[in-house]
Amino acid sequence: MTDPVHRELELDTPVADVWRAVTDPERLSRWLADEVSLELWPGGEASFTIGDRTLDGWVEEVTAPSDRGAEGRLAFWWAERDEPASRVELTVSELPGGTLLRVRETRPMDVVDLVGIPLGGYGGHSYGPALAGPVLIAT
Repeated sequence: MTDPVHRELELDTPVADVWRAVTDPERLSRWLADEVSLELWPGGEASFTIGDRTLDGWVEEVTAPSDRGAEGRLAFWWAERDEPASRVELTVSELPGGTLLRVRETRPMDVVDLVGIPLGGYGGHSYGPALAGPVLIAT
């Protein structure tokens, strides 16, 4: 993935139903990947099989939508083998008579991937080549 992906879908479906479609591995396997394994807590492991490819990663955030109109959000990281990781964010928010589903996939770690700093996030996963020595990044 090189370019960010941003999609918005207006669905004539209640928020609770869309939230289940976004967080239930069985339902995710109907539209996002062929097979999905997902531990729904920050730091939980995630695995997505699409054809003969497998993307592994970890869950960054799971926030269910509230009865008071707050949006629901599932954010996770995934990567295939030694490829750079990307961040996927699925949000659901209430619309009059339905739900807005936003899908965003980005590469916010491009600079870190460039210098190969291991990403030691939740779940102990690291992305990018291992470091041979210390690296200083100017910001």
